[in-house]
Amino acid sequence: MYLKAKRGKEVTLSIVNRIGVLAEMAKVMADRGVNLLAINASVDGPVGTIRLVTDDNLRAEDVLREHGYNPHEEDVIMLTVPHKAGMLHRVTEILAEAMIDTHHVYATTTETDGDCCVVLHTANDDQALVKLNEIRIGA
Repeated sequence: MYLKAKRGKEVTLSIVNRIGVLAEMAKVMADRGVNLLAINASVDGPVGTIRLVTDDNLRAEDVLREHGYNPHEEDVIMLTVPHKAGMLHRVTEILAEAMIDTHHVYATTTETDGDCCVVLHTANDDQALVKLNEIRIGA
């Protein structure tokens, strides 16, 4: 079985860190029917960063702008891997061996024995796509 890596897009926004801001952002997205496929949120002092993979990034960005957010779209790699122990190690090992710096990574799954969707951005997504797609892994 080969890894399945493809290009994708995430919506990224910086926000002021305060209680309830994530709930507010999630509500405006839900009210407009934007489906979140993956999310990563983190805080560094007074500033938070939210990364979203949605079913409609254009609509998501419009909704967020309407509510005073300043979103932008970034390239990412969408990687499908089996949901089993050691997969993150294998993926990051492939990138390290190719001397590709990983900038951020997050993942989502709903089944314990299904597949995971790993979202990642590297210093060289083009090279990472080639390396990830040429690797055969055990099933």
